[in-house]
Amino acid sequence: MSAARPRHAFAPRDLAAEMVYPLLDGLPLPLILLHESGDVLFCNCAMRGKLPQESSGTGLKSVMPDYHAAFAGDLRHPRRVSVTRHPAGAAVHERLELSRSQLGMVLTVFDQTELIERETADAQNARLASLGFMVAGVCHEVSNPLSAIHSMVQILRSKRAVSEETVDKGLANIASNISRVLSITRKLGDYSRVDTDRPAPVSVDEAVEEAVSLLRHSPWGASVGFDYSGAPGVQVLARPGQLKQVVFNILLNAAQAMQGEGSMEALAATSADGRVVLTIRDDGPGILPRDLARVFEPFFTTKRGGEGTGLGLAISFEIIHELGGSIRASNNPECGACFRVELPLHRVG
Repeated sequence: MSAARPRHAFAPRDLAAEMVYPLLDGLPLPLILLHESGDVLFCNCAMRGKLPQESSGTGLKSVMPDYHAAFAGDLRHPRRVSVTRHPAGAAVHERLELSRSQLGMVLTVFDQTELIERETADAQNARLASLGFMVAGVCHEVSNPLSAIHSMVQILRSKRAVSEETVDKGLANIASNISRVLSITRKLGDYSRVDTDRPAPVSVDEAVEEAVSLLRHSPWGASVGFDYSGAPGVQVLARPGQLKQVVFNILLNAAQAMQGEGSMEALAATSADGRVVLTIRDDGPGILPRDLARVFEPFFTTKRGGEGTGLGLAISFEIIHELGGSIRASNNPECGACFRVELPLHRVG
């Protein structure tokens, strides 16, 4: 895009443009001057260095399609949005500010890549630090199954005659406790890992349907009733499997709290402030008031021994906050628990 201003309907302001454009050209912040229709009137030097070489045409949609999509094609109203682009395969995080001036709409670009990467690194460090505090909890969680395994091995290795029934029960007991230890270590890995996959648009309805399908294969969820009022076409940005994992963790906790019986209902809807709200309710026993503030803590569980690791909701909390959303737990006025998940709505340009 040339620094020279093309002919346009703003021609009467050419004198002002000739005075202002050199000033804009020297600014360190990338800047685009636009007509409300989306036609590009001017790009300063910092912005021209960001334009892809294959750009063609004079509209923002052809010059910088990612910016056009971030504003959903509406360039008439001043506002601020965020966008993540992947030029040359590397993630670039930018804040776009659209404002009005006498020469047209001004789109200013603020590069936040370093800030976002630092925040991501801080989040990773915080997760790793929290693992240190969880060591005591891990030792407590794995000591019981390991003790059971050790005791059973001693019985099976004893010189006394051991019946075939005892051997079968012993092996089943060992297998069950090993599965529990593996589940704990696997979920610890999930909790401490930062995914490197790129976020992509994810259908909320599809994520819920996939989570329900997984629940049906669980012994706790085979008979639980489930009713869902979806939001067709609504999407959020997430890494592969993240939203499904969050929904499954909530559903599984509810199914276990109801001992495999009862029913759940979920509702997905969009809010006026551009967010997706997913509400999941059950008709189980609910959550004790003293436990509501702790349900997202690592290793906190109200389940009986062997039924849970206390990491599912902690992982869900981490995922939702990584995606720029929020999750909270409460009790229904009648009975049962309620989980409310809010995420930024992904708008297709």
